[in-house]
Amino acid sequence: MTARSFMGAGDIYINRMVGGVSQGMVGPIYADKFEIKPSVDVKEATSKGRYSYGQVLDTVNLAKPTDFTIDLSEVTGDTLVMAFLGTSTALNQTSGTLTAQAVTIKKDKWVDIGKKNIAALVTVTDTTAATTYVEGTDYTLNRPLGWIKVLAGSAILDAASLKITTAYSAATGNVISGSTLTEVRAYLVFDGINQADGTQVTVDVWEAVVSADSAFDFLANDFGNVSLKGRLKTPTGKTAPYTVTVQDPVV
Repeated sequence: MTARSFMGAGDIYINRMVGGVSQGMVGPIYADKFEIKPSVDVKEATSKGRYSYGQVLDTVNLAKPTDFTIDLSEVTGDTLVMAFLGTSTALNQTSGTLTAQAVTIKKDKWVDIGKKNIAALVTVTDTTAATTYVEGTDYTLNRPLGWIKVLAGSAILDAASLKITTAYSAATGNVISGSTLTEVRAYLVFDGINQADGTQVTVDVWEAVVSADSAFDFLANDFGNVSLKGRLKTPTGKTAPYTVTVQDPVV
């Protein structure tokens, strides 16, 4: 390391553990902060003597757990799972068609049709298919959610059963069940450089035990981030909670 100052740039890789099971390494993930703070508890013996009151007679620093903070600026399914202390399952709706799908409505209230991402062309009839209702006059739709609402001024009676025919598109992603865990345990790697001289800096955090440090605002006026704070653990087989590898630039 030739530079005398440090200005870092780098990416984060994260391997979450759920119930002791590795979820696999994901990344690179962009972050605004990757902070490690060694901590000690200072024990001091102080004098109560007549002429030396308050002076330190002896002092000892006792090791405390290492504090850890990470602010993830890249908000994805994986980072939101950590923000909400949740568990994730796959959303996997294949495309298809609903044909005369029976739906019991509540007038002027939204009702779930049963599929997301419904098509532009939707046919809504009574149970006999003798009467076809008109969108905007009798009902309105929330197509992404797959909801229908019979309008207050419609001739459709409350609690009536309708038949809906429509195509729907595939829907994929993640469903996060929030607040199902009390902590996040993860192996993290910082893959970075010192921009002052190009030195490669790699930080291996063997096991961070963290939780959300702030609320996640879905309607914030600026880009959101995921802030996590906690302690570092020294797992079995390791002699330290983390290592920092400083490698000279490749010539």
